[in-house]
Amino acid sequence: MFKQATSMTPARFLAALRMAEARRLLLRSSLTVTAISAQVGYSSVGTFTTQFRRWVSLPPERFRQLARQLAGVSVAALLPVIRGRAIVAGQGPRALMHLDTVDLPGLLLAAVAPHDGGRNEWWTAAPRPLPAALPATVPPGEHRARVVLLRPDRDATSALVDGAPDSFLIGDADLLIPAEPGDARRAARPTLTVPVRQVRVTDPPLLSATPLRWLLGVSQAGWRGRAPVTAERRALRTA
Repeated sequence: MFKQATSMTPARFLAALRMAEARRLLLRSSLTVTAISAQVGYSSVGTFTTQFRRWVSLPPERFRQLARQLAGVSVAALLPVIRGRAIVAGQGPRALMHLDTVDLPGLLLAAVAPHDGGRNEWWTAAPRPLPAALPATVPPGEHRARVVLLRPDRDATSALVDGAPDSFLIGDADLLIPAEPGDARRAARPTLTVPVRQVRVTDPPLLSATPLRWLLGVSQAGWRGRAPVTAERRALRTA
């Protein structure tokens, strides 16, 4: 029953909540990593650091630096930079992800991961109302897709670090990527429409640092006049 509601075992869900609180404290407090590890229930800072890297893909201090660079940057400030450049995820997107509503502004982040528990996930993004184009590197097979719609009037870290319920909407759906025929250019491109909703207490927190790195890259690209990277593949690690 618990796993059906949360998609995780109780132990993993508790570990995810601890890491979510650790991420928040790293951004919003001046506590040391040692103090934060104790506050979220770890008796060993070494164990905490190892688990944090597995969940977040960055060590705690590097995450703190990254999040603080993005703190105070509104989603609305990032949107013109994104719209002003060609948003192309790979050579020919593997699939397109739409929301089930056209009247919600903001920034759409999307991630897919294999249903079989594979160790990779793929991220991409698009300003609304454009769809999110999944990169061509996503392999055929059954995947679980998650979308996060960031509200334009909020700080990006409000959703991606604090998990403030009024700063974003989320949605989940199954996605089947068919095997390509001989001529990949003629392959039908799957289009997935994902319903979005308010976050629930049973939703696992978003822990990956990839969206933060992507948004920071976008902001820096805007300042330096360079095109941002719009899709990233990273290795998933299990706790």
